[in-house]
Amino acid sequence: MAQIVRLRTSRQKLERHTAADAAEQLRLLPEDLLKQLPGVARLAISQAVHALHRHAQPDDVRGQWPGGFTMLSRDQTKYVWDQIRALPASDRPHQVRHAFDLALLNLRQDTGEIMLRRDELAAEIGCAPKHVSTIMGTLERIGAVRRERLRVEGIQGRGVAVYFINPHVAWNGVLAIRKIEADGVSPPLLTIMEGGKGAS
Repeated sequence: MAQIVRLRTSRQKLERHTAADAAEQLRLLPEDLLKQLPGVARLAISQAVHALHRHAQPDDVRGQWPGGFTMLSRDQTKYVWDQIRALPASDRPHQVRHAFDLALLNLRQDTGEIMLRRDELAAEIGCAPKHVSTIMGTLERIGAVRRERLRVEGIQGRGVAVYFINPHVAWNGVLAIRKIEADGVSPPLLTIMEGGKGAS
């Protein structure tokens, strides 16, 4: 049986090689330096690394996501699914499950950052952007994700919410790096939630 081979021009190969090199250079920026940058700059660097990886390793090359594949903890993932199913209807469990699935498909390979922003999540889920914070807050409450706030110049308030997958649930990329990160993050803890399954 003949094998179909996708033709890639020299220019495409060069662009992908250049994108991979650029992503690697950005990843080498020291963490201490990144912490000194304004939030908007850190956000831009994170998005740039993700975009460069997508260009360097598109879906038809070495896996479905930038950096290869996503590993899931069966027990922890089942725990999250069970917690979502137990949510009352007012917590929009179907949308929470959709958000969790989208998070798993859009992880930055070296940090576990969820690369979809509020408007993108809203468009994918099919809800108003104002509901995304509540949905992600529910995932945070059950231990599936954690949230950081990045201060952005010109925006008042606590800063832009950036979400990361709990590395005990899933990780994407280098095993050694994800193990180190997972060791520093507590796994989701079973919590009794008011209005859950079986509540009167």
